[in-house]
Amino acid sequence: MSGLGIGLAMGFVMQRGRFCMAGGIRDTYLQRDFTMVIAILIVISIQSIGLFLFYDLGWVKLPVGHFPWLATLVGGVIFGLGMAAAGSCSTGAYYRAAEGLAASVMAVFGFIAGSKLVRIDEVKGLLKPLTQQQFEDQTVYETLGVSPWAVVAALSLLTFWLAMNYLKGRRRPVALMSPRKSGLTHWLFESRWHPFMSALFIGILALLAWPASLESGRVGGVGISGPSAQLWDFVTTGNTKFFSWPGYFLIGLFTGAFIAARGSAEQRWRYPGHKVVLWGLVGGLLMGFGSGIAGGCMLGNAVVGTAVLSWQGWLFIPAILLGSWFFNYFALVRPIRLAKI
Repeated sequence: MSGLGIGLAMGFVMQRGRFCMAGGIRDTYLQRDFTMVIAILIVISIQSIGLFLFYDLGWVKLPVGHFPWLATLVGGVIFGLGMAAAGSCSTGAYYRAAEGLAASVMAVFGFIAGSKLVRIDEVKGLLKPLTQQQFEDQTVYETLGVSPWAVVAALSLLTFWLAMNYLKGRRRPVALMSPRKSGLTHWLFESRWHPFMSALFIGILALLAWPASLESGRVGGVGISGPSAQLWDFVTTGNTKFFSWPGYFLIGLFTGAFIAARGSAEQRWRYPGHKVVLWGLVGGLLMGFGSGIAGGCMLGNAVVGTAVLSWQGWLFIPAILLGSWFFNYFALVRPIRLAKI
């Protein structure tokens, strides 16, 4: 049941910290705001340091295989398109659905359906020209011919330098409402969480998932693409394969976000209109399909894969950036520019 516990904690932290990786990526090219990019690097660095330490101690195993570069690139771009269309990544869709946002509920439905669709044998056969294009080196340190600790050290130092420079910079003061709660309850459900603090918690939880899930015979960290497809099977056929470590993590993620939203009085049904809800569904489908092609979602690739120092994880990030930029350029940037002419 460790998957349920880690999922509960991560869902709670993500909801309270408003840890939206999609919004953070969008802000990098629309507002030149790199806050969430640095926060994501903090998550990766904490997990990477702990992961290779655990590996040296024999507490975890690392995944082995090859680098499906073309599938990662194409799947990442599709995922980025869907992420921009839905207004959140797949994980963000789950925690926002727990808040009662109709568009995110539809994005979750779409993500579940897309995750299942891409795993159908006939579809997998059609995708073989993508998935069979592979490089032998799976990780960055294999290609460079160095110890993984050399890459971990470089990544951690870069992250530390970026975070310190960010915190030293002058930030605009944030207007805060008078607190209605006090003590721990105020901190848990009312106070504003800095993205870096949320990143610290998420990094630790993502790290703990490795030894926790290994007890069930699973090699890997957190992820929601696979269990989302299994959830489809459970609902439609009664297949109970969903009730494994990843499935319990997914249940915990949604439940933890729901608890956080209820406690902070942010849980209420909101319907933003037919168009936004439809885009949520389309975006969810694209994210589910793209994550299946790329071999992981935002958590599985951009958080876990990068921490393992896999090329798959690090290629996935610029791929989703490209897909997200493409959608937002034609949906937001270009119409605004044309309106000014």
